[in-house]
Amino acid sequence: MHYHRREEVIRLATIAIITVLVVSCATRTPEDPTGNRGTYEPPTSPSIVISNLRNAVIEKNMQNFMLCLADPSRSSFTYSFEPSAEAGARYQAVFAGWSVTKERQAFLSMSARLAADQQPELSFSNSQVAFSSPDSLVWVAEYVLTVQLGLTSLPSTLSGTIALTICPEQSGLWSIARWSDARRPSDTTEATWSLLKGQLSN
Repeated sequence: MHYHRREEVIRLATIAIITVLVVSCATRTPEDPTGNRGTYEPPTSPSIVISNLRNAVIEKNMQNFMLCLADPSRSSFTYSFEPSAEAGARYQAVFAGWSVTKERQAFLSMSARLAADQQPELSFSNSQVAFSSPDSLVWVAEYVLTVQLGLTSLPSTLSGTIALTICPEQSGLWSIARWSDARRPSDTTEATWSLLKGQLSN
């Protein structure tokens, strides 16, 4: 009698465990093969930061984009952005109080205006290391950012010269402490990335 009772208890316990496992698996949202994490690699070097930044923009991944920027909670540096001259004059009040929060707003606003199957295009060229030391690196390149936002006040193709000061955080990982934007000498108009940031940060 005791044997049958014990056998019944074991059977019921087994059913209960299986039920919990099935329910927990059924309620978990299946992950996309790439996941929401997108294409991101721990930035153990400045070059990885640059790669992560480009991938985050193309994939419209706000979380990865923000991880590229220095955050006081992780770094001894405070992120700063220097806009191109024309955009700086046009959006003087906006850029005067620029912060990582403004970067986040601009990025989210850009992503929200794009359809799910639309992705920005970002390319770098003529890149070079302008300065390098154990605790900072300045990387300069020309860029072309193509993003179809459907705004008459914002060209779909933005171009300029980007200068990133990349520094190590307390963890040893690297992030962007300073981002400078400028018009390319070859451009006749100043349609830079700064225009997008200034217009979409509110």
